[in-house]
Amino acid sequence: MYDRVICAIGLGSRERAEHLLRTSNALLTPGGELTVVHVIERFPSARENPDERAISAFGEAEEKLSALCRRLGIDAQIDVRNGTASKTLLLVAKEKKADLLVLATHASDIFDRIFGSTTEYVIQHAECSVLIDRAERAPPAGDN
Repeated sequence: MYDRVICAIGLGSRERAEHLLRTSNALLTPGGELTVVHVIERFPSARENPDERAISAFGEAEEKLSALCRRLGIDAQIDVRNGTASKTLLLVAKEKKADLLVLATHASDIFDRIFGSTTEYVIQHAECSVLIDRAERAPPAGDN
């Protein structure tokens, strides 16, 4: 059990987000603190005055995550930020003095091989424990 858990919710499916939230909440000690983090990478972080589209994207993400937590009966702080996902997740974990960072991974693709994955970076640099929830993989052809 962990006192301060960070649950990273990306752009995956609603079912995947629900699974991550339930997993994170189950690992939380009674009275512990759960923070749900979503990082928006599309907008330049150096912008002093975000445009209406950026403000709308942040507000929409916060509302969707809040509604999801309410629907699941999970008490969590919502933290939507701008930046590089891997570095921003580590920053939030450090700020919150997290004991555990929960995030999902996906089947790697060519971009992961070229640029490296968020998950890989977080695992290598996190100062707290990291739980990686693997995406379900289709069974190899011929396995039934």
